[in-house]
Amino acid sequence: MKPHATPDCLRPYAGVLFDLDGTLIDSTVAIVESTQQALAALEWPPVDASVIVAHIGYKLEVIFPERSFDERQQLLAAIGGYYDTSCVSGTRVHQGMDEVLQRLQEEGIATGLVTSKLGRHTHKILAGLGLEPWFDLVIASDDVSRMKPDPEGLNNALSQLNIDASSCLYVGDTLVDVETARAAHMDVAGVAWGTDGLERLSAFGIDHPIRTAKDLLAAILPVG
Repeated sequence: MKPHATPDCLRPYAGVLFDLDGTLIDSTVAIVESTQQALAALEWPPVDASVIVAHIGYKLEVIFPERSFDERQQLLAAIGGYYDTSCVSGTRVHQGMDEVLQRLQEEGIATGLVTSKLGRHTHKILAGLGLEPWFDLVIASDDVSRMKPDPEGLNNALSQLNIDASSCLYVGDTLVDVETARAAHMDVAGVAWGTDGLERLSAFGIDHPIRTAKDLLAAILPVG
């Protein structure tokens, strides 16, 4: 593992943890296609693509509150099967975010990924899009017993990186990401291009509103 920077008055963060969907990557094509395929296979009523996109990063119970836990697990498994074949081809890196990760590594900032996505999909996407080398650690949904907004994943990452919460930033795109960061006592940056949008995130309360990848670098590596 590379040496990690020590935060000072000009560099507030020794580590940065990222959400995946909507933050680093645009996975809407793959997620919509696999969800619609799974709904058809299970003979559930179709759901409009805009509804699916608006709930990326949220639990299925938000879209399907009338369904039982077992039914939602069946749907989740079906989605995962279809997603296996499209998770790379239907996904792209958000503009400039790969360059952000590379710059953070060059500057000695610890980087980690904490996502609600399954590990097999997460690692396949990171490898397929060339992002894997830029992370010190990856924590997926099957690496924790409690998913976001529980802070277990963030706390595990802090422990493994040996970084205090006060010197680490979480970058996300949903209100759930903000809740998770707050529960872990971490600063949070909200990106404009994800699920919930910057207006909602700012109203909810974030430390850094991020409109471009350059904004994110400026928040992490401010120039004195």
